[in-house]
Amino acid sequence: MKEMVNVCIIGAGNISNSRHIPALKKLKNVKIIGAISNRQKNLDKTLKKWKIPNQLLLTDGKDLKKQLESCPFWKEVDAVVIGTPPKQHYPLVKACLELKKHTLVEKPMMMNKEECDELISLAKKQKKQFCVMHNFQYAKQMLKLNEIIESKKYGEIVSITEVQFTNRNRRLPEWYNDLPLGLFFDEAAHFIYLLQKHCGKLEIEECHAVYDTVKEATPITLNVDAKAGTVPVHMMLNFNTPICEWYYMVSFKEVLYIYDFFKDILIKVPTDNEHLGKDILKNSFTYTRQYWWGFIKNGFKMISGNLLYGHNVVLGKFVDGILTGKYDSSIQAEKGRETVISMNDIVDKVNK
Repeated sequence: MKEMVNVCIIGAGNISNSRHIPALKKLKNVKIIGAISNRQKNLDKTLKKWKIPNQLLLTDGKDLKKQLESCPFWKEVDAVVIGTPPKQHYPLVKACLELKKHTLVEKPMMMNKEECDELISLAKKQKKQFCVMHNFQYAKQMLKLNEIIESKKYGEIVSITEVQFTNRNRRLPEWYNDLPLGLFFDEAAHFIYLLQKHCGKLEIEECHAVYDTVKEATPITLNVDAKAGTVPVHMMLNFNTPICEWYYMVSFKEVLYIYDFFKDILIKVPTDNEHLGKDILKNSFTYTRQYWWGFIKNGFKMISGNLLYGHNVVLGKFVDGILTGKYDSSIQAEKGRETVISMNDIVDKVNK
């Protein structure tokens, strides 16, 4: 049985350098043998930083499959990890699968259901693994929330509320407004695959977006009401705030769990009963204590670049699947397809 997987990075931007490559470097059975991009400047920085031995600069407009096939190190590649803009996913994944490489691609997996269906069929035909980076389900504190939900320790979920605040001055990709609903389409996959994991198929009921006077693809606010299985869900997204914060809040009858995405913190808040002063203060203390403990534990990891939000777990499962033939269904392309369908349902309802 093969003991080492030769991986090629496709895309040499922020996600490849801040998440994919650091996560792969933590895996003992992986060797990064090359990087591919259509930007020489990004390639130069990536190869120098991570001491990657081989590179290929893609030429836009030329046959992608032929460019990859003619690459001197391509025959040594077992698997590719793709971290490019979403609109580039389809042609890159298609070329890699046609050339019989195991493939993992960033979220959102594709732009539409038809692209998903075609490439899932192609992967099966080629007998190659096709996975999507649905990483937050494997972040350390989200794993705890997964266990709590699955154990039914507090009974059934009553409702889920998702909140996103986005600061447009943060580092944002230059291409985000080329997507349907802009930043929503790039980022919402994380919310959606968690809902599907915890509660089941997502049915979108109502959506409402508010735009600025100069309408761009990304709205100022977007509200979505839905059901995940039988659980009511509300998504409140504000793409024009002075801060960036994402929260995933799971309500049980007597307990509320709040997951903080950026800091990977999970906070348990018990019922405040009759909302008396003593209950309010007790819950405030409980919340604050848990927050600061999580902040201290993860703050140093964040600054040092070691808070990987489950990327290392997903890539580990991808590599294990290649070596053993036993695949984790939570990261397979079929899950990415479900997420893409739900995202496009929201886009269609907003644009009605």
